[in-house]
Amino acid sequence: MSLDEFDIREQLPDHLMRDPYTVAVATPMAEEAAELRAAAVDMANQFSPVTATWALPEWERLVGITPDVGAELSARRTAVVAKLCSSGTTTKEMIRALAESLTGYGAVVTEDASAYEFSLSFVGPTAGFISVDADLIRETVELIKPAHLRFVIQPISWSDLEDAGMTWGEMEAQFDTWGEIEEAFYCREEE
Repeated sequence: MSLDEFDIREQLPDHLMRDPYTVAVATPMAEEAAELRAAAVDMANQFSPVTATWALPEWERLVGITPDVGAELSARRTAVVAKLCSSGTTTKEMIRALAESLTGYGAVVTEDASAYEFSLSFVGPTAGFISVDADLIRETVELIKPAHLRFVIQPISWSDLEDAGMTWGEMEAQFDTWGEIEEAFYCREEE
């Protein structure tokens, strides 16, 4: 039973729940308890930009962001998280954590020092095509990476297409055009 489904009346013995006086007292108490519980959960949600609603403007103010008029809640939350992750010395681990917080997928950062480049790929419990806001990732990484390094999000490869094990019919059902496939990303199964 989740916290939202909890009802104090379920804890009362059956003989008390059949008593009209107990029901008359327990029902408004249970309703009040549910409201207080919801308020406590809502308050706790405000302490994280990932779940904040009415406190999100304060998170934005704290990190120096002015959201676009009409920006969706998820985009605003993501912008705050990106800004929070973009401070300090840039490391491979920082980029990985940033990508994971922005996408919700596991991330792997691969460095190629000889090419002055690092790349990002995605991993998860199951393999498959995923949709991520690549522009947001690129913009955020550009803010924090050393200027002399090139950043790449690994595009789909033929190996990924083979790994997906999809027929051409299944591919056509999921993607309307080849361009959509080229703009998608592939999440490899975690090892």
